[in-house]
Amino acid sequence: MDWKAELINIEKSFGSHQKHSWRADMRIIRHLSNGNKNDVELSIRVIYLLHNALTEEDYLEVEHGELSALLQKAFNKSFKKFSNNAEYLFFIGKILYIDEWLFGIDDEKKPLKEKLAFQMQLKSHEMEPDNMLFEWALIFSEERFGKAVILAKELLQEDNQWNQWLQEKGFPGKYILEEIQDYYDSCRAFRKMPAKQSLTTKSIES
Repeated sequence: MDWKAELINIEKSFGSHQKHSWRADMRIIRHLSNGNKNDVELSIRVIYLLHNALTEEDYLEVEHGELSALLQKAFNKSFKKFSNNAEYLFFIGKILYIDEWLFGIDDEKKPLKEKLAFQMQLKSHEMEPDNMLFEWALIFSEERFGKAVILAKELLQEDNQWNQWLQEKGFPGKYILEEIQDYYDSCRAFRKMPAKQSLTTKSIES
């Protein structure tokens, strides 16, 4: 079984909200991480998986410290290795806005442009200025909502290359697509925008 299949198997429990032990899953994650140290996509997916486990799932209270330590270790090691990788900067910059203290970061009271999450998003956009997805993430964080909603509508078209790219990225891609969809829907509701068509995303299998 390859690492993607292993992680998908763990992610199947997401949303069940049934308390269970994550010890076996953590052993698998450590094994996969040690065996694929140069795989940026694996690092991203491990971080998203652990972050989701800590913020959205039910786990045994005694495992909180171990899960948190594993997330911080995964982040610290991957940041040193992939801090010049645009894909890594985009995905991790996005998730860092949510409970950044789980990563050992204390940016809550800092101005936006001094936050590590924003700096990562800015760098990813500077590295790939023609990437519509990276641009959307940056201007969304800057609260430039007029342009952000236009880009969101384009990104939600299933023939958009960045929509298709996200669909290939497993749980992190699904997470970002759902965030874009929720943002666009809320803007459309607020502005009473006409719904010309249903902008839904395909199911994510990988």
